Amino acid sequence: MHKISPNIMLEVSKDGMEAYITLIEDENLDAVKNKENHMNNYKKVEIDEIIKEIKDIITVGLKEDKLRQALLDKDYNKKIRIAEGVLPIDGKDGYIKYFFDREKKLTPKILKDGTVDYRELDSINNVNKGEQLAELVHPKEGKHGFKVTGEIIPYKKGKKPILRYGKNVTLLEEGVFLVAEKSGLVGLNNGKVTISEVFEVSNVDKKVGNIYFNGTVIVRKNILNGYKVKAYGDVEVKGLVEGGCIQNTGDVLVKQGIQGYNRLAVRTKGSIITKFIENAKIESDKNITAEAIMHSNVISGENIVVIGKRGLIAGGICRAGKEIRAKTIGSNMATTTVLEIGGEPSDQNKINSLKESIDTVKDNLQKVIKSINLLDNLKRVHELDDEKLKMYVKLIKTRNSLTKKLNSLKQEEELINKNIKKSSKGKIKVAGTIYPGVKITIGNSTYFVKDEMKRCTFYRDEGDIRVGPY
Repeated sequence: MHKISPNIMLEVSKDGMEAYITLIEDENLDAVKNKENHMNNYKKVEIDEIIKEIKDIITVGLKEDKLRQALLDKDYNKKIRIAEGVLPIDGKDGYIKYFFDREKKLTPKILKDGTVDYRELDSINNVNKGEQLAELVHPKEGKHGFKVTGEIIPYKKGKKPILRYGKNVTLLEEGVFLVAEKSGLVGLNNGKVTISEVFEVSNVDKKVGNIYFNGTVIVRKNILNGYKVKAYGDVEVKGLVEGGCIQNTGDVLVKQGIQGYNRLAVRTKGSIITKFIENAKIESDKNITAEAIMHSNVISGENIVVIGKRGLIAGGICRAGKEIRAKTIGSNMATTTVLEIGGEPSDQNKINSLKESIDTVKDNLQKVIKSINLLDNLKRVHELDDEKLKMYVKLIKTRNSLTKKLNSLKQEEELINKNIKKSSKGKIKVAGTIYPGVKITIGNSTYFVKDEMKRCTFYRDEGDIRVGPY
């Protein structure tokens, strides 16, 4: 609070963003004198001088016209705002502008008639050598704010992102642009822009032999019986996998279908899309999508989705981490079909084995620590000879090794327990009909389908499998 004159008070708000004046009427004077005071109040101190004195205090945002008018109007005992500070404008964060589709998903297009069009996938982010992949957009500067008294209010600076890149990618123009060193498949791998080169071949057969490739493989026709494709990336087969085998870390697209001849046909860390799976062993860490799965052993870390007009699962075992969805499950011939939601059936055996290993390591660790403590006592009284010193060093290494092994076993046990717990929340959804002869397992609970049912959902509740509407 500042006293500008006997009857003018200047007040600045606590946050320093506003200033007010109040003209105080002298109540001690009688009506006549008070009237005279009204008339002569500013004859002693000129208005310009009052404004000048206020300007010495209020240096930002002063509304001089409003202040002058308030002094002329002699509007007493009212708090009048005469100044406003300037708020800071924070800087904007920088960002990475990518010139490729980071969210591209391997998903087929379902047409109105229920058929699946595998031509409309646009599944691979192909780039050419020298093509620009990403740009670092620098953060924008902000502006400082000011309190009415002139004190600076700093703005928050925008964050500068980091252009992260890996294989076959070059950083240019002082760290601003990422450019492809080679043609291939571009994507984000743990936040880094990388390019996998693409290997394209007509057939995988005796003319080519097995393919081992650190990138994406495109097969224009078929993978024939007995031949392998191992790839660090995606695999696209425009024809059939007929007795062949794919092992890779990316997604798998087989446009015509997979005939496995009761052997391993695909093992991948990505998703699988194909027209049909028959007499095959299939393993995917993510999703599996097909129009029909028949007499096969199919394992998905996430979802098994059977789409299209048929949408059929018949015979064999299908195991998913989250959900299984199909139109028809089993057959009117009571074909034995097993559907499981959750981890491997042997998970509980693994838990038991891990507990035994943990107990053994703990026991050995306690023995080692006891021996170390004994040698520590000798060390303190300088009674460690060379032989005992070597033993002491060896025991320290053993202790560290056992501790590391114990932590690893505990982490593995925790992961399996999480998977078992997660599996109990999974569902099996039937859009059409499920027939007798189907065995359903969710978590540790089992259900045998004895009657034909339509449009239903199987889920686990309070330890039992229940049937609800689709």
